[in-house]
Amino acid sequence: MNKQSLAARVTVVLATLGALTAGTAVTAQAGTAQPQAPAVSTAARAEGELFPELNGLRIKAVDSDDIYLVLDGKRHLIPSSVTYNALFRTTDGVRLVLTTANITDGGPLTAYAYLARGTDDATVYLVSNGLKREITPAALDTYGFNTGAVRTTYPSVLAALPTAAPLT
Repeated sequence: MNKQSLAARVTVVLATLGALTAGTAVTAQAGTAQPQAPAVSTAARAEGELFPELNGLRIKAVDSDDIYLVLDGKRHLIPSSVTYNALFRTTDGVRLVLTTANITDGGPLTAYAYLARGTDDATVYLVSNGLKREITPAALDTYGFNTGAVRTTYPSVLAALPTAAPLT
């Protein structure tokens, strides 16, 4: 790949990801990025800074090694590579963004957060921060969760955990 081609691709990626975090839609064709009208007003973004349209994305700022998972429109730090590998198939789905600071911080996932299912049920849960969240089959794929890393546990263990909103 020559330098001009690389520069054009980087420009498209940065414009696209910058627009995603700014709440604008982007179309990229033939090496150009064209921002479209914002989905939500700028004033609304400044107050709440929730980005539910980014749910399921893993994001990383260009100037940081930290990787975040967007849940409920908020960014949640994935605290370590051990936790990351326990949850996700690959690092291919991590999106590079200019900044993560404009997305509300939802706090980190628990160190050693994991995926679990009961011995008597095929339902998969994300277990983190003392809660369990059901993951729908579609969300398993959308979020890039590692179904090979799902732990099988006793139903009583899962039943003892409070339930949070499902990931859909």
